[in-house]
Amino acid sequence: MTVHAVIPVKKLDDTKKRLSAVFTPQERSQLTLAMLEDVLKTLKLSNVDETVVVGEDSQVQRVAEKLGTTYLSATDAGLNPAIEEATSWCMQRAAASVLVLPADIPLLTSKDVNRLLELGAGGGAVVLSPSKNWGTNALLRSPPRLIPSCFGPKSFLSHIREAYQKGVSVRLYFSAGLAADVDSAEDLKRLFEVENCTVCRETLEKITLSSKKASDYFSAKPC
Repeated sequence: MTVHAVIPVKKLDDTKKRLSAVFTPQERSQLTLAMLEDVLKTLKLSNVDETVVVGEDSQVQRVAEKLGTTYLSATDAGLNPAIEEATSWCMQRAAASVLVLPADIPLLTSKDVNRLLELGAGGGAVVLSPSKNWGTNALLRSPPRLIPSCFGPKSFLSHIREAYQKGVSVRLYFSAGLAADVDSAEDLKRLFEVENCTVCRETLEKITLSSKKASDYFSAKPC
C-alpha cells in the first residue's frame, strides 16, 4: 500500500499569532519552520512512501526542498481546499492512502506515524488522532477520498461525523507526542518538560538567548 503524507502550512505572516505576546513575527516564523523541519525529519524515518508540503511561502518551500520533500504552491484559498488539492496530487501518483499531519507537532515520532499506518492497513477506514482541544492532529484516509477533510475548530468531531454519515469505519490513535501541537507559549514550555532534542527546542533556546521578552518567559537548560 503506497502511503503519502500531506503537510499543510499557513503563510508565515499568519502563523502562530497566539504567540505574539512573547515572540516577534520573525521569531514566530523561525519556530514554525523549525517545527516543520522536525515533522519532515520524522516522516523520513517512518514507513511513509512520499511526503508533500503544501503552502504559500518561499521559506516553507526552502525547508521542504532542503529535506528532499516535494513542495506544492496552494492555488485555492483556505486550509481544506489546499489539503484536497495536495490529496489529488498524491492520488495522481497512485497513493492508496493519504496521511494529513499539521506542521506544529515537533514531538511526533516515527513510531506514532507507523502505528497510524498499521491501523489504516487494509483500507476502507479513517484513522484519527485528536489534539488537546479536539482538533485533528492526524487524519489517515484509505482510500484518500473516503471522507472530505474538515480541519478547523473541533475538527476531530467533524471528521467522526463525516465518517458516521458515510458508514465509514473509524479507528482512533492517542499519543501524547502527537497531541502536543504548539498554539501557545505554554505549549512551548512543555517542550522543556520532556526529554527531546528537536529543532524546535534548539531554535527556542537560541531565541531566548537573544530576546529579553522570551528569556523572561522561558528558562531551560540546553538540549
